[in-house]
Amino acid sequence: MPLRNLHPTGVELVKACDRLLDIKRPDQINTEEILRESGISKGSLYHHFVDLPDLIETALIYRYSKWIDLSIQRMSSLLSSAKSAKALKEALFQITFATQKDSLKNMRIERARIFAEAQQNSRLSEKLIAETERMTTSIEDLVREVIDRKLFKPGLNARAVAVFIQAYTLGLIVNDFTTNKVTFEDWTTLINQIIGELFIND
Repeated sequence: MPLRNLHPTGVELVKACDRLLDIKRPDQINTEEILRESGISKGSLYHHFVDLPDLIETALIYRYSKWIDLSIQRMSSLLSSAKSAKALKEALFQITFATQKDSLKNMRIERARIFAEAQQNSRLSEKLIAETERMTTSIEDLVREVIDRKLFKPGLNARAVAVFIQAYTLGLIVNDFTTNKVTFEDWTTLINQIIGELFIND
């Protein structure tokens, strides 16, 4: 997460901004609100961040990454405990169920908005690239471990699988904005069929 290299004061500012982002768009947040929310002085804010947009960008990346970090932790725990192809399949199905819920619509929208904003914002783009690389590498390492344990089919590209996992989670946003929606059951069934047939070495 982007907080790992920050001074504790910087962390508090990011978390204050994070709380405000729960109820406001980035362009609706001003310096005074963050100072009130954090209880930190303006001088400290500008000591730890170049400007207000720098702080907001850091908070956006923090929000982008914290849920995925939780997913990686869950994946690591479930995949490490799987001792057979059947157990691995069940673990992956649990991950699919947890990451594809309708209740995560707002999170998918926010992630898509960050990607769109980064296209025109080089500083945000650099932060997003660094964080996406960190997350992709983390998932890639997990996948490679499973391949080495011969539970995933040999020949799979671990990095491609890592990107696929992130892509199908974000890609569900297409279903969030249609009138005739694919049901949660039909979507997760499809993902699980792909995982079971293409990935599992049973």
